[in-house]
Formats: sequence, structure tokens, C-alpha cells
Amino acid sequence: MLERADQFRGQQQAISLLNAYLAKRRLAGTLLIMGQRGLGKTTLATILARALVCEANRESPRLAFCGACYACRSIARGEQPEYVTLRPRSQDITVGQVEEEVGGFRSALLHPTLLSHRIFLIDDAHHLNETTSNQMLKLFEEAPEQTVFILVTDRPELLLPTILSRGQKVRLLAEPVERLAPVVAEDASVATETAVEAVRMAGGRYVDALALAGDDSWRGNVKRLAGALLAGRGIAHAAADLAALELAALWAKQLADAGLSEDEAEHKLAKPKTEADRGLKVRLNELKRQALLSAYDRASWWLLATAPPRPGFAEELWQLKQRISANVDPALAQAAFELGLS
Repeated sequence: MLERADQFRGQQQAISLLNAYLAKRRLAGTLLIMGQRGLGKTTLATILARALVCEANRESPRLAFCGACYACRSIARGEQPEYVTLRPRSQDITVGQVEEEVGGFRSALLHPTLLSHRIFLIDDAHHLNETTSNQMLKLFEEAPEQTVFILVTDRPELLLPTILSRGQKVRLLAEPVERLAPVVAEDASVATETAVEAVRMAGGRYVDALALAGDDSWRGNVKRLAGALLAGRGIAHAAADLAALELAALWAKQLADAGLSEDEAEHKLAKPKTEADRGLKVRLNELKRQALLSAYDRASWWLLATAPPRPGFAEELWQLKQRISANVDPALAQAAFELGLS
């Protein structure tokens, strides 16, 4: 958790928009923060949520928080019942999960007594199932204006159309190399050339670029998969090696969000006893698929920046990623793709 709002890097357009909403007190009760993975959506959503309830922010609202008032301290300690964060434990965020973790959405109908606003921050909101989504829609109508829902997603098309149409939208965009590379070079303490490489492989995403800049092996594996794609052979093996690195990063974030150690997670995966334990295994399988898609994304971004492939290649790669996304067996999808290149 950031200690100060100004530690967030990039996304000046989104920051300016949110500052304007806050200053004019025009922030809606439902806000959608959208954009590709790795752009800092969840971090920005957290800053916004803390800014809304910070006691030092009440006279002149802005996208900042003091870190010292009761609201800031209780949120930092994870002890604030009127500040709720939900994340998918498995494929779906279910009514059962919401009941188990926060006692359901009933509190959304109550006026806050501890904070100026009652916050519901929902990460990866596209995992809300239909029942949970419909329950939330009813709350949008009935909740007091001090209740704020902040939904974070990189797949807005999977949200119910009624949720998508009702929410005030803030979209985060990839940053151009010339703007982001100097920031990454400074923050990661690496040479400019390394930062440029990392930003290109990250597709202009600060969070990913920072991680890539500090990991020579990771960047090397991106280049290896890019080379395999150009050569039309060894693709599946190179993709598996890169996907393993991608998965390690995704899984570490999942465990941190769930407050689990590696040993605890391994025990739950080996001997699942509860619905949450079984959900963790489902989530791991989903992250494996995401990791493979990320591997192909990075390699294609690198190719586009350094060695544009032949005509039609981008379309073929897009179709491969669509098949993987659609739960086609990844091994079969990659084999068919490689055969088509030969």
C-alpha cells in the first residue's frame, strides 16, 4: 500500500479527471476504472478511495490522503469495516463469497458512521457473477449517496451492460515509450536502454515495465519467444518458459491479496477443505491461462517495436490468443499455430 498518493506514477490524464471530479464534488456513486492489466488501476482506485474518506481532504477534496487521520490509519491497518475490498477467490465473485467475507452488501444501505463515505472497492469486477451483479444493481438504486462503489476491470465487456452503462468511467491508457522510459530508468535504477526495452515489452504499462527492467532473465525470455515466433519453430517451449515467469508474478500478487504464504497456499491446493480452498485452485488455473496470454503479448509488442513480422502475422497471433482465451487446450492451440507458420 502506497504511503503517499504522489508515489503513483504516470496516468496524468486519469489523475486530472479524478481531481476534477473530486474538486467539483461530482464523483458518482458508481465508478468504473478500466484499462489493460499492469496500468495501475487497483492502485489508483485505492488512492481514490482513501482520498474520499481522508479527514484532511474534506474542505478541499483532491486525489491525496494524509496518512495520519483516523480514516487513513484504520484503512492502513486493515481494520476499517466501512472500507471493503473484494477480489475473486476463484472464477467468480459470488454472493456466498461476499456474505462470508463482509457479511453481504446489506451495509451498503446504511449511512456511514465512522467515515465520510462507505467504500466498496471491487477488484477484477468482471468476475462478478450474474446473481451478485444483479444484487449490486439494486443497491445502486437504493444506497445513500455516501456509499461509493469503485469497480476495477480490464475486461469491461464482461460486466453486465446495465452496470457498464450506469458507472462513471475512467480509462487508463498505455504510456508512450518516450514518456515512460525515463521514469522507469529512474525508479528501477537501470540504464535508459534497459528501461526502453522493458517499456516496449510491457506494452507501455508502468507496473510491468518496472518489474521487467529489474529482471534480465525475464526480458531474455521475451526475446527468445519473439525469435521463435519469427522462426516459426520452438514456439510452445519458449512460450512455456516465459509463461512460468509471468505466472510467478501473477501468483505472488494473488497470494499477497489473499494474505497467504506459499506454504499455506500449497497446503490448501493439496488438501482443499472449503469452497475458498477449491476456488484457489480454479483461480490458479485461470492465472496459468493469463500468464500464457501475457507471454504472447510481450513477445508481440517486442516484435512490433523491433522487427515487424510479415503481413497477416498479427491476425494469426490474435486468433491464437482468442483460442487460448476461449479455453481451447493451449497445447493444441499452439501446435496448430506453429503448423500454420511452417
